[in-house]
Amino acid sequence: MSSSTSTPDEAAFLEWFTSQGGSVHPAVGFKQWEGQGRGCVALQDIEPDTVLFSIPRSILLTTSTSALPSLLPAEEWAELGGWTPLILSMMYEYLRTSTWKPYFSLLPTQFDSLMFWSDEELAELEGSTVLGKIGRDEADEIFAETVKPLVEKHAAIFGDAKDYSAELFHRMGSLVLSRSFHVDSKPESQDDEDEDSDEEEEEEREDVADVAMVPFADILNAKSGADNARLFYEPTTLNMMSTSHIPAGAQIYNTYADPPNSDLLRRYGHVDEVNNADLVEIGLETVVDLVGEVVGMNEEEREARAEWLLEMGIDDTFSIETDLKLPDELVSAIRAFLLTPEEYAKAQKKESPPKPKLDAVSAKWARKALEHRLGEYKTSIADDEALLQDSTLPLRRRMAIIVRLGEKRILQGAKAKLDTDFPEGQAEAPAKDKKRAREGKAGKEEGRKKKSKQ
Repeated sequence: MSSSTSTPDEAAFLEWFTSQGGSVHPAVGFKQWEGQGRGCVALQDIEPDTVLFSIPRSILLTTSTSALPSLLPAEEWAELGGWTPLILSMMYEYLRTSTWKPYFSLLPTQFDSLMFWSDEELAELEGSTVLGKIGRDEADEIFAETVKPLVEKHAAIFGDAKDYSAELFHRMGSLVLSRSFHVDSKPESQDDEDEDSDEEEEEEREDVADVAMVPFADILNAKSGADNARLFYEPTTLNMMSTSHIPAGAQIYNTYADPPNSDLLRRYGHVDEVNNADLVEIGLETVVDLVGEVVGMNEEEREARAEWLLEMGIDDTFSIETDLKLPDELVSAIRAFLLTPEEYAKAQKKESPPKPKLDAVSAKWARKALEHRLGEYKTSIADDEALLQDSTLPLRRRMAIIVRLGEKRILQGAKAKLDTDFPEGQAEAPAKDKKRAREGKAGKEEGRKKKSKQ
């Protein structure tokens, strides 16, 4: 790597990286990218299947490579849950050792991810379900009730407890959220399904020992639809390889499984102006409240039917993507709340929710659900589009507007599609026709019975 592209911190990191057995292709350099921070650049044309850099597994920062677990009583370490063992290990290594000092020097200390937004800034996201996924209160509770007492109890190991602040805990947790990789002991000879695990799935994995901070790999930025590199797992190394031609001067992008803007903002602190992976969520509770209450169910009946749907495998959240298709599970849930008590009893016996067949009646309720979700935002699409014309908007407010505007466009688009497929005035016609058909059939049956008696 050309030394002219490196700051002193970058030069120190490269010296440490190569001294630990890492290797870097001469065509890979560091660069500060506007709006994205530090990333990597192609210093010359790079062809597909080129090893950009190779990372020894020995320098991954994990609960297995950190010294901390071996210093604490095993029973106390085992009581730590979630990501807390890795976050605490990172705090210890950052404050008490020099093992990963050159690596920590390149990591950001300030973030635009939602964990660090003020209440006023978060209010700009009103209506988006991402507000329920931030987890700040839960993190504060873990720090106060678990981390702080443990550090104070073992001062001989941790040093000054004041250094282990809530701010540092959130900072290290945000690094794990935004930059960690799932790295298990298997070499990457598996199918694509095993090679490319979903980000949401990675976050929820129970085995924190498989979550790793990966020096160099986490420097690469990501952008929807722009990835040109990918990390491959070998028995002793992790190799970042180009997946397409990268022209000189272009940024080298890793793939982050193309999350929607709400997740990009929550995890990484940025959004994509155009994101084909965007989506909006509708909760099962919207169906419960809108349909269940109107059709005359009391609260206990609504809760029982919702619980049955969950037991039958229906999720509690439905995602509508940019193709504007209503999720099958949403349609099934709506139809389940439209079942008569007799029909519901039969469905329970069969252990089968209604098929996700959209008809005029269920379309009417789907439209109401979309309208309800649109009503949860405090601004209109036109309002947001006008706001984005202001070039002086603060970055966080602009990103919030982009998130909520993308969600509202999907909701409005899905509603427009419903309006075309099932015009609102015709919503009740099929139900009436069905009733007439049943009455007509009953009349014919009665006629046949009378005739047979004669």
